[in-house]
Amino acid sequence: MLKKIALSGGCAAALIASPAMAQEAGDVYVKVAAARTKLVDKGDIFTNGVQDPADAYETREAFHAVLTAGYFPIDNFSLEASIASPATTNNIPAGALAGLPNLGDDEFVLATVGATFQPFRGRVRPYVGGGLAIQITTQERDGLAVGLNIPNATGPYVNAGVNVGISDRLDVFADVRKAWYTTAASGRLPLDATYTTFAQVDANAQLDPLTIQLGVGARFGPSHAAATDTAPWSDTGNWVVRFGYTNLRLTDKVDLMVGGAPYPGAGLSTFEHQTPTVQIGRFLTRNIAINATIGIPPTIDVYGAGTIGALPKLGKVTYGPTALTVQYHPLRSGFFRPYVGAGLAYMFVFGTKDGAFSDLKVDEDLGPAFEAGAELMVGHKTGVFFDVKKALLRPKTYGTFAGLPVVGQTTLDPWAFTGGLSFHF
Repeated sequence: MLKKIALSGGCAAALIASPAMAQEAGDVYVKVAAARTKLVDKGDIFTNGVQDPADAYETREAFHAVLTAGYFPIDNFSLEASIASPATTNNIPAGALAGLPNLGDDEFVLATVGATFQPFRGRVRPYVGGGLAIQITTQERDGLAVGLNIPNATGPYVNAGVNVGISDRLDVFADVRKAWYTTAASGRLPLDATYTTFAQVDANAQLDPLTIQLGVGARFGPSHAAATDTAPWSDTGNWVVRFGYTNLRLTDKVDLMVGGAPYPGAGLSTFEHQTPTVQIGRFLTRNIAINATIGIPPTIDVYGAGTIGALPKLGKVTYGPTALTVQYHPLRSGFFRPYVGAGLAYMFVFGTKDGAFSDLKVDEDLGPAFEAGAELMVGHKTGVFFDVKKALLRPKTYGTFAGLPVVGQTTLDPWAFTGGLSFHF
């Protein structure tokens, strides 16, 4: 009994000694997270206006990054908005339609506007919330279907999660969000190999996405102002290292030649993909830095789209994303430190694997790169960062199909969305 009392007393003392980490009026927070989203894949499907209850479809789970910002207008209640990097799902026929190729892909961005109730002020702070979720379709790529159309959709959402304080300003967090909405998807399904006869397919697609997030957050405001913060923090070091999670999205365009003749309407389709990245920066002057970005090489599946959308997977490519940029940092003190940069990106190709295309080869490529980002300092030498990079990469691809030589001039032009922790020294 004495041991239990002593243990309870020790826990209570530890909680009392821990930072208050309050959610008071005027406080602000920013979160960056890796997320996984899955749709429910339900809905009524009509072919030429006739419904077959046995028709169905399936989509892949999508992985992306999420940036969230919140503000406490009153104690314990925050207004919150979030936006995700682009994610892509396929639309695979199932049920009575099983066995048909992918109908097409749709790329979308998820955004939310809502509020949260955060009643606790200790190191471990669970919360609940809700509001309006918005799914914005940013790109559609035909597969077997022609004229694939997935309209934007909106609906309510609820979420719950927990923040765990690492310091007075730095959190790690987990969040689960469920939304409810549908969209009226449509397309035309070819009935012959010449693509001259089509069936109209319409679906009342129930999306209802479930999103799970894991990430880090930074907190600022009256309840996080310490005595040592009376003067803005100033960075006097020359080096910065950033460890991040990067979500990559390719533009997926190609001018294709088959047997020496143009193949009109051909396209590519890849899904968003992720890799851990490291950025190493060195300040050359007070406001100018040179920054190198490297990542663990991801392996991506490459599919056809448009007039080659009904083909099986074209192949696989393992590549290494790298960039070397010169950055301008207008602010080297305070909590918020934005930056912009420009330089060069280089795509290393480490290997390929054949699919529908044989003898697949992808050239390495060099092109310009641009970036913008910001650090939110949670300590004198530690921060949470997020940035966006855009590279212009146009490698050539080669292979054979049905014995004919294939040459593709691709437009990859990747977007890279990164969030993580930064360390100055």
